[in-house]
Amino acid sequence: MQRQSLLSVSAARNTTSTNPSGGNSDGKRKESERELQELKKKKQEEEEEEIEEELPWIQEKALDLVEFTGSVTQAIPGPRVGRSSLPWMLAVPLAYVGITFVIAFVKTVRKFNSPKEIRRKLVNKNAMLCKSIDGLLEKGRDGVQQSALKGLMLKTGFGMEEILRKYIRYALNEKPFNPEFVVNLIQLRKASLLDDSQLAEILNEISRRIVKDKGPVVMDMSGYSEKGFKRKLAVQSLFGKIYYLSEVFYLCFEDQLPEFCSRDSSLVVKEIFGVAE
Repeated sequence: MQRQSLLSVSAARNTTSTNPSGGNSDGKRKESERELQELKKKKQEEEEEEIEEELPWIQEKALDLVEFTGSVTQAIPGPRVGRSSLPWMLAVPLAYVGITFVIAFVKTVRKFNSPKEIRRKLVNKNAMLCKSIDGLLEKGRDGVQQSALKGLMLKTGFGMEEILRKYIRYALNEKPFNPEFVVNLIQLRKASLLDDSQLAEILNEISRRIVKDKGPVVMDMSGYSEKGFKRKLAVQSLFGKIYYLSEVFYLCFEDQLPEFCSRDSSLVVKEIFGVAE
């Protein structure tokens, strides 16, 4: 009996000695898990604070402006627009400013795309083209090269035929008709490398525009006023210049290419001006 009682007492002591150690290990595990959760939570809070600090300055100012505007609109007394918080007292001037801005924008767009503005840009481009060719001709034969004319094509957006037509029309009106004038146009014509049909169409088009602007050639000028008489004299002078150029351009020089030496049958300068044979 004594041995059994001693055994029971020792077993009870062993159980009491093992239980506290098991309880301590469980408590430590829970504490470590709690510490990990707290660390994760702190890390998330720090990341959120960094994101908030990285907001751009303009965005913060925009948010402040929105808040300020909302507070101001709520402070203004009077009826509201529908179910919104925007008062009519503020909505009317805002609508007026918006409509005024839209009207001004539309007027500006129309102004830049109006025929008058397009015409002004074209005139400026033509003037720049003619001055550039004048500068090339002043350099002599070395200045008037096809590469230089191609550069003007890229700069202005005009084709080679347009460049030659615009400059011939400009030179007929602004330059003295002398041997230097003719030589310069011959150099320009050769540098353009246009064929006979293209050259004929250029001269025909210049003639059509002159007749459309000033009328055909009239030999009997009796009955015209002084202004009309001068106008018809100008037409006769322009016709003589163009007809002379049409003859000179097709003369065969030793240094010309073969395709420059034949007269094109599509040249109808006389017919356009109304001059009979």
